[in-house]
Amino acid sequence: MRSTMKIPALLTLLWFLPIARAQSGTSSALAGTVTDKSGALILHATVTATDVNTKAFRTGETDAGGHYLLSQINPATYQITVAAPGFGVASSGATAVGVGRTVTVNFTLSVTSASQSVEVTAQQGLLSLDNPNTTTTLEAKTIKSLPNPGQDLTFITQFAQGALMNTAGSSNDAKAAGGYGNVEFNGLPATSNGYILDGYDTNDPWLGLNIGLSTNLVIGLDAVQEATVSTNSYAVDQGRYGAAQVNYFTKSGGSRFHGDVYEVWNGSLLNAQDYFLHANDSPGNLARKPRSTVNEFGVSVGGPILPKRLFVFAHYEGIRIALPLVSQVTAPSPAYQQYVLEALTMGGVDPITGVALPAQPAEIPLYRSMFGLYSNTSGTPVPVSTCPLDENGVLLPAPVAGTLLNGSGCANQRQASLNNKDGENLIVLKIDHTVNERNSVWYRFQQDTGLQAAYTDPINPIFNAFSPQPQRTLVLGYTHLFTPNLVNQINPGASWYASIFEPNNFVAVQQKFPIVLAAGSSNLPFTTIGGNDQTYPQGRKVTQWQVNDNLIWTLHRHTLKFGVNTRRVDVSNYDLGQGTVPLITVNDLAQFTYGAAYTATQSFPVRTRERVANGNFEFYAMDSYKPSAKFTLTAGMRITWNTNVVNDQGLFARPAGSFFDMQHSNAQPLNQAILAGVHDLFPATPLFVYQPRVSIAYQLQPHTAVHAGFGVFSDIIPAQIADLASTNAPYAPSFAGGLGGQVGGVAIFPGVPGSAVDALVSANKALQTSFSTGAPPCTGIAPGDAVCPLAVGLDTFPTGVLKTPVYYQYSAGVEQQVSGTGAVRVDFVGTRGLHEPYQVELNGYQNVCVGCFAPYSYGRPLDQRFGSVNEFRTDANSSYAGLQTSYTQQIAGLTLRGNYTLSHCLDEVSNGGLLTFSSQGILSPLPGELSRSYGSCDYDVRHNISAFGIYQVPFHSRHALLHDLLGGWSFSETAFFHTGLPLTILSQPYTANGNGVFQSSGPQFARRIPGVPLYKKTAVGGVTVAGTRQWINPDAFASVVDPSTGACTGGDSVANCQFGDSGRNTVRGPHFMDSDIYITKTFKLHEGVIFRFDTQMFNAFNHANFALPSNVEAGVPGSSIPARFGTLQSTISPPTGLLGVGLGGDSSPRMIAFQGRIEF
Repeated sequence: MRSTMKIPALLTLLWFLPIARAQSGTSSALAGTVTDKSGALILHATVTATDVNTKAFRTGETDAGGHYLLSQINPATYQITVAAPGFGVASSGATAVGVGRTVTVNFTLSVTSASQSVEVTAQQGLLSLDNPNTTTTLEAKTIKSLPNPGQDLTFITQFAQGALMNTAGSSNDAKAAGGYGNVEFNGLPATSNGYILDGYDTNDPWLGLNIGLSTNLVIGLDAVQEATVSTNSYAVDQGRYGAAQVNYFTKSGGSRFHGDVYEVWNGSLLNAQDYFLHANDSPGNLARKPRSTVNEFGVSVGGPILPKRLFVFAHYEGIRIALPLVSQVTAPSPAYQQYVLEALTMGGVDPITGVALPAQPAEIPLYRSMFGLYSNTSGTPVPVSTCPLDENGVLLPAPVAGTLLNGSGCANQRQASLNNKDGENLIVLKIDHTVNERNSVWYRFQQDTGLQAAYTDPINPIFNAFSPQPQRTLVLGYTHLFTPNLVNQINPGASWYASIFEPNNFVAVQQKFPIVLAAGSSNLPFTTIGGNDQTYPQGRKVTQWQVNDNLIWTLHRHTLKFGVNTRRVDVSNYDLGQGTVPLITVNDLAQFTYGAAYTATQSFPVRTRERVANGNFEFYAMDSYKPSAKFTLTAGMRITWNTNVVNDQGLFARPAGSFFDMQHSNAQPLNQAILAGVHDLFPATPLFVYQPRVSIAYQLQPHTAVHAGFGVFSDIIPAQIADLASTNAPYAPSFAGGLGGQVGGVAIFPGVPGSAVDALVSANKALQTSFSTGAPPCTGIAPGDAVCPLAVGLDTFPTGVLKTPVYYQYSAGVEQQVSGTGAVRVDFVGTRGLHEPYQVELNGYQNVCVGCFAPYSYGRPLDQRFGSVNEFRTDANSSYAGLQTSYTQQIAGLTLRGNYTLSHCLDEVSNGGLLTFSSQGILSPLPGELSRSYGSCDYDVRHNISAFGIYQVPFHSRHALLHDLLGGWSFSETAFFHTGLPLTILSQPYTANGNGVFQSSGPQFARRIPGVPLYKKTAVGGVTVAGTRQWINPDAFASVVDPSTGACTGGDSVANCQFGDSGRNTVRGPHFMDSDIYITKTFKLHEGVIFRFDTQMFNAFNHANFALPSNVEAGVPGSSIPARFGTLQSTISPPTGLLGVGLGGDSSPRMIAFQGRIEF
C-alpha cells in the first residue's frame, strides 16, 4: 500500500479495542420498565427473553431506575418473563422484534405468588418512543404475502415512508439502458442507499448500487426473516451511505424442522401485449407478441442439529427466463440500399451541411456485407430528411431552392419481436450456535451463479452479449455478554464476485463487422448496427473484506454505544476494454449514403485489466439518555476515513491538479503536463469526515409522540471513478477522427483509402512516441487549426484535498396511535446536499462566430494539446423539503399500510453525478455555469403514494367440504402512484458547413416560446408518426439551431447563436400508476403441512405507463420540427419484474403468474 492507505496510530489503537456496533443492523433490542401497581420502580428484577423458535434465551435485570435493556439480540419472536422477590412472575405474549429495532415492553408486577400474563404496553411499529428514526419493518409472513414482481429483495423498500419508485428506466448494471437505483429517498441519490444483509454490506462497491447478478434481480426473498428500512436515522451506528439503510436478516433453523417448496410460473399466453406492439403494422408485416416463460423455484428447510444449541437453515432458489423483447427497428429499405451502392462510386454534397463528400468505391464490399447483416428490412416507410426516394423507391424531383427532400423510401420501421434466455441460481446456508448463556455465533455462506443475457440485438443475434456472474459470500456474527449490561458483537465477512461482459466468440464477431455504426443525430433514423460492441469487453472482479465490531453498555438511564466498521475493496477492472471497438457516428442521411464518418472514436489501452483498491474505516460513539419513560435524547458522533482509490500497478495518469491550474502551452510536452505512473486517484483526500447527530423523542400523551432530529451524513464516491484516471494518456488514450474529429479521415470502415479508423490507429502510434520521448505535442499543427493533430481526451480532478459529499438531514413529526392496532405518522423532512459530484467539460470551443454560444471560446479551445477535458468536481448542491405521512392498521385479518408524500427537490446534478436516474441521462453543466443547471431534481415528483393491503378472509365451518372450499382464502394488493418525472428540452446541434460546438456535451437548452401550452395530447402532422403518441407541444419550444439548415435559427449572429432559456427539467412526463394483486388459497394436506396456491397479477389493470419522451431536440415551429419530437414511444414498469431487470424484457403489460407452495 501507498502511504495514503496507512492508518494513523490513533485508528490502529482503536482497532484493537473491544468497541462495537457499526451499521450492521443484524441485532436488535428489548427494553422496558418494571413497576409495581402503585407505579413504584422495581430494582434488580430478572428479565428473560426466550426465542419462541429456537428456545435460546437471554437474561438481564432492571437498574436503579427500573429499566432493563437486552441488547444485541437476534431479530426473532420472543416471550419475555420478569421475576422479582416478593412479586409474581409476569410474562408477555409473543413479541416480534424487527431487524435493528428496539421494542419496548413494560411490565407491572403484582404482590402475589401466582404467575400472571401481562399485556405488552408498547407494541412494535405503533409509536417511536425511543428515537425519531423513520423505520418500516416487514416480517417474513408479510413479505411472503405481498405481490413482488421478480421476488426481489429491494422491492419491499418501496413501501417505506418517503420512498419513490424509480420508473424513469431503472437498471442494475453498467451499460444497461435506463437509470440506476431502484428506489430514491428524500431528494438524495438513489445510488446512496445501503443494503445490509446479516450485517454485511451487499452494495456493489464498484457502482454503489444494490447488487443484482445475472438476472439483475436481488433474489433470496424466501430466505429472509425480516427487513427494515430506515430513513432519517439519527443513530450514528448507521452510515457509509447517505440516504436510506435497508437491513435484512436471514432465517434460522428452529426447534423443529420447517421449510417450504415452491414454484412460480408465467407464460406469454397469460400476458397482455405491449401497448405499442402493433403500432407499425402494415399489410403483410404484423408484429407478433414474443414468446416468454418464467420459472422461479426454490426449497428451504431449517431445523435443529443439537436441540437448543445448534440449528441449520438451507435455501436454494433458481430462475429460468425465456426473455421476450420488443424493439423498434428502423432499417435501410432495399431500394435505398441499392441507391447507396451506386452513390458510393460518385460522392456528393451534403444538402444539410454543404460539405462535399468524396466517392468511396472501396467501401462497396463492406456496405454489401453490412446490409447482409440485416435479418429483416421490412416495415412501415417513414419520412427522412433529405431522402431522395418515395415509398415505392422512385427518385423524387429535385427540391425547390431553400428546401430539403423528405422522402419515405429510405427507411422502414417495424416492431421486432426477439427472444433470449437468462438464468440464476442461489444457495444460502446458515448455522446458528448457542455456545452458552454468554456466547452465541452464527455463520452464513451464500453462492450465486448464472449467465446474464446482457444485450439482445434487434439487427442480428451475432451481436448479442452475455455475462457469467458468480458470487460467493461468507459472513459470521459472534455475540459475547461480559455482563447483562455490557454486550459485544463482532461481525466479519468477505465476498467475491465477477461480472464480465462481451459477446460470445467476440473475435469472430469483430471479424464479421469490425465497427459499431450509430446515428449521431435525429436526422439519421437507422438503428445502431454492431450492437454494444464499443463497450466490450468490460466489467470487473471484486473482492470485499469487512469487519464490524459493536459494543453496547447500559449505565442506569444511559445506553452507550461504540463501534468500528472497516471495509477493503480489491477490484480487477476490465473497463479498459471499452472503446477498443471503433464507434462511428453519422449525423445525416448524406453521410450514410456516401460512406462518410462524422466522428470515429477508439481507445488504445496498454492493458485491458488493472487492479484498483480502496477502503473505509469508521468509528462512532453514541449516548441514548432516557430520563423518563416518556423522553429519549440521543446524541453521537460518527467519524469516517475513506482512503484514496489506488492503482496497485501505478497505471493511473492525471495532471497534478485541476485543468485550470495547468500550463496551457503548446510547447510543454505531454509527459510534463500529465503525471504517469500514479498510484493515487485524487491529489489528496480528507483525513476525517465528522458526522454529529442528535435527536429527541417525547411521548406527549399515552397515544401521542413527537420527535425531531438533525444529523450529518457522509456518502462514498463509488470506486468506478477510477476509470477516469485509468483512461488518460499514455495508458488508454482515445482519439476522434472523421469529419468532426481532429485526426482526420472520412471513410467509415477500416482498411480503405481515407479511413477515419485507420487515422485513429496512426494517431495512437504517433502519440505514444511523442509521450515517451517528450517531443512537442503539437508538431504539424496548421495555422488556424483548433487543436493539435494528436489532441487526446483528458480526465482531471480538483487541486488540493477532495471535498466529499455530505448531507444535512433534519425532520420533525408527530405520531398518533389509532385504537390499539393502528398509527398515523406525519413528518416534515428536509435535506441539504453539499459537495455533490458532477463532471464538466472544460476545453470546449465553437467556430460559428465570435461571441456565439457563450461561454465557449471562438476558434480554439483553452488548451490545444487536448480534446475533450472532463473534470470531476464536487461543488454541486441540492435541497429537498417534504411532508410525509404514513398510516398503518391491523384489524383482525386485515393489514393496511399507506404512505403519501408531498415534496419538492432542487439540485444542479442528480443521483450522485456518475450514474443516471433517468433514461435521459445526466446533463453536465456548461463550464463555469453550474447554477444554470439548477432546477428540479431528476427524481422530483410532487405527489407520491404507495400502499398495500392484506386480507385473510375469516371463514369457519364444521362442514368439511365447505371449510375446504371457502376457508383459507386471502387477498393482497399493492398500489403505487406518482406524478410525472421531469425532463429537459434541448436544441439541435449546430452542423452547418462543418462548424459547431466541439469537445463539450454541456446542455444546449432550447428556447421557450411564451404563452404556448407545454403539452399537446393530439397528433401533430409530420411529428406524431406511426407508433408514437404526442406529449410535448412542438410549438412550445424553438431550437437555437434550425434542423433543416444546421445553422442558427434566424441566421448566424451573436444574438441568435446563444443557448436557450428553457432550462433543465422544466417539463414533465406522464404520471405512473401500478397495482399488483395476489389471490391465495391454502389447503391443509396433513397436520403441519399446507399447500398454498397463488394467482399473481402484476399491473393487474393493464394500465399503460409511458416512458419519458426520448426525442427531446426541438425544431422550429412553423418551419422544421423533427419527427417524433416530444412523443411517447414506449412503456415502462416498476424497476424489478418477472423478466429480470435491464435485460430488455417487457414487464410493462399485465402479467399473470401462478405459484404453488408446500409449507411444513
